[in-house]
Amino acid sequence: MRFALALVVFASLSHPAISAPIDALTKAEEKAYEAWGKLGLTERTFTFVTEPSQGYGIYQEKQTSIFKPGEKVITYVEPIGYGWKELPHDMYELNFVSDVKIKAANGDVVLDQKGFAKNVLQSHNANMEFSMDFTLTLTGAPAGKYTLTYTIHDMSGDQKSSFEQDFTIAAD
Repeated sequence: MRFALALVVFASLSHPAISAPIDALTKAEEKAYEAWGKLGLTERTFTFVTEPSQGYGIYQEKQTSIFKPGEKVITYVEPIGYGWKELPHDMYELNFVSDVKIKAANGDVVLDQKGFAKNVLQSHNANMEFSMDFTLTLTGAPAGKYTLTYTIHDMSGDQKSSFEQDFTIAAD
């Protein structure tokens, strides 16, 4: 009986102690979403990586932008400022369609592919942490310097953003 009474007293005392920090966190999150809505689509991070990422912020950055012939060119991207589409059952959807363009050093376009990648996530949360990998296999591409341009179309937020990466394919 004393044990049960002690649990009831502890439970009633601990609820306000827990709810105050949760309320403060909820208010901070509301401010973060407000700032997010003013940001517009951009990329917080984009970098070449040595292998596909294992999730948001979990990647091994490549220390150089030089690739061996036939080596996969993998780019890790963290977009921010995107929108969410509200779905039934308290769900949200992120939806990205990305284009890729590669130009040689002389300006010739060697690849221009619309809808190169599609990334969709449905969640019970309007996630603010999202990442994606873009992987290119450039088998047979001649040695030289190139500029890679990715254009990300935010289908849920009706906006787009582009970024460039310079890279080199080494001679054999």
